[in-house]
Amino acid sequence: MRWNLYVAALAASWGLISVIVAHVDLSATVLVFWRVAIAAVTVTLACAVVGRTDLLRLPDQRRMMVAVGVVLAVHWYLFFETIKLSSVAVAVLTVYTAPIFLALLAPLFLPERRSRVALVALVPAGAGLVLMSTWGSGGTHARPLAIVTGIGAAVTYALLVIGTKHLRARKGAVTITAWSYGIAALALAPFLATAGQVVPTGSEIFYVLLLGVVFTALSGYIYVSLLAHVTAQAVGILAYLEPVSAAVLAWALLGQPLGWQVVVGGALVVAGGVVIVLREPVETEVRIAG
Repeated sequence: MRWNLYVAALAASWGLISVIVAHVDLSATVLVFWRVAIAAVTVTLACAVVGRTDLLRLPDQRRMMVAVGVVLAVHWYLFFETIKLSSVAVAVLTVYTAPIFLALLAPLFLPERRSRVALVALVPAGAGLVLMSTWGSGGTHARPLAIVTGIGAAVTYALLVIGTKHLRARKGAVTITAWSYGIAALALAPFLATAGQVVPTGSEIFYVLLLGVVFTALSGYIYVSLLAHVTAQAVGILAYLEPVSAAVLAWALLGQPLGWQVVVGGALVVAGGVVIVLREPVETEVRIAG
């Protein structure tokens, strides 16, 4: 129970990311690049400070690590691109279909049984997310390309969770975060040439550093560590707490309106999360040599 609760708390903390991004005018590509690049440097420097650079060695699993890093970059790009092509509502509604793909794919690629608890929790959580997404959308037209990029972001998120769990059984959290963020930064670097403003200025520097150091490096390390104890299907449902947290924090810190759809929908999402926390069994950490 406590591991599921830790994941729920972590997902809720991700709601602050939307508040941070609201203070930065950089394009999505540039922001994601700095996020992963700063995170990679932070993890590497932390290893050097504590004298554990041996954790950065990657004698095997290189192909899988490259795949996870590239998928990470593609996922975040597709998510932000969906917002640009349509709206936050459409992006949230399409991207957070990821638990459906996780429920279908995780048992095929991971040593997990299909979770009945996760499937039950998906009903109120999914309904709540749909209700939240209708708030403030103003009838936004969902362009076909936005649906494609949104579903693409959902599929890549599911693949990211599965790939990271695969690596977690073989590698430590530090190794996975350092390499995946570094590879993601390299994958995004070529796109900076056409991204306009690349270097943050003024207060943007603080927010970009906060995003990279705290909400990517530290948060990512905690997330990857927790994946050893929580099923991929449970992670997918608990991630629904992020948009709920983002809506509440935007109301509290930015003064954005909080309609009844968000309140009721958020309550349904939280209810789904509570089912996972209380009823979904945790995993015993498995380590595979090599």
